[in-house]
Amino acid sequence: PGLRVKVSLDPDFAARVRLRGDATVFVIARPPDGPPMPVAVERHALQELPLDLVLDDGDSPMPTAKLSALQEVEVIARISASGSAKRGEGDIESVPVRVRLPATDAVELVLGRSTP
Repeated sequence: PGLRVKVSLDPDFAARVRLRGDATVFVIARPPDGPPMPVAVERHALQELPLDLVLDDGDSPMPTAKLSALQEVEVIARISASGSAKRGEGDIESVPVRVRLPATDAVELVLGRSTP
């Protein structure tokens, strides 16, 4: 069990913008319409994109908040120039995706794509 997430960088965005090589990518699952504290988070280097990963209870920053305890989550990816998990100025986020759990299909997140 877990939530499969694929994260990529929009090619047009990547061609236009110069990203810092030491930037960090965070993949976050959190309760929708709830506190911003994630129930699962993974940290990766920008160079690792595209990512194909599985978020599960082992990725929880707090043992009392488990992904498996929720029926629905909001999943986002964020490029942080500072390397901090907290949202900062200049960070690039994917469009959030709401997912009912358990999910059988992978969640696809694209960084740098304009919202429709």
